[in-house]
Amino acid sequence: MRTSVKFALGICVLTLGWSAAANAEYFNRYQSGDWTNAEYDGGGCHYSYSMNRATGESHVNRDGNCANIVIGPGGQPMPAMPMAQVVRPLPPLH
Repeated sequence: MRTSVKFALGICVLTLGWSAAANAEYFNRYQSGDWTNAEYDGGGCHYSYSMNRATGESHVNRDGNCANIVIGPGGQPMPAMPMAQVVRPLPPLH
């Protein structure tokens, strides 16, 4: 009885660890000459970002649903924040 409970708990722990690793976000940033490159993969969004320091040229490629991710300075992924909107009431119609 105790052996089967320990075995079942061990299987549960391994399953949770594996699923967490499979859903983990990936971010890699590296430099090659004048180019700074970044790659992000997580939450159904994948993007690659490249920028040339010398010329200021930049490239962004996005795949998937990246609506909740903003590319920050240096290609760093940041969560998108909804912007507040100012609503002015219309004057009454006479």
